[in-house]
Amino acid sequence: MKSKQELQIEAVTAIITGELLLEEAMIKYNVKDKRTMTAWIKKTMPLLKTPKTESEQRLDILFNTVSETAERYNHDGSLDILRENSLLKRIIVLQDKVRELEEKNSLVTRHRDLLMEKVSSLELRIQIQQKTTK
Repeated sequence: MKSKQELQIEAVTAIITGELLLEEAMIKYNVKDKRTMTAWIKKTMPLLKTPKTESEQRLDILFNTVSETAERYNHDGSLDILRENSLLKRIIVLQDKVRELEEKNSLVTRHRDLLMEKVSSLELRIQIQQKTTK
């Protein structure tokens, strides 16, 4: 059985990595109020001690701005700022993954082109060798 702190860390990590939206985490971890989940995030973030990427730093700024804005509105559901924040976070994480995959794709393409040149060169050598042996 996991401790309360372990569950909080697991829930916050799932939200931070984009694995779950805030609402999905609330359902999975049986949290009834968004303010509770927000408190978990604020409490747990310092415990995660991983170096923050540029996108995570942008998310911190965005989250703080959204949290401050959300506090100004009634909690009657008329403004779902935290859901928007979760979606924006997921978009940023996905954009970072796309950028990383594009870089890897570029590298693979360069390797493929180099191998194709080598194959062409070898085929040409074979053709020349076959002509000279005839």
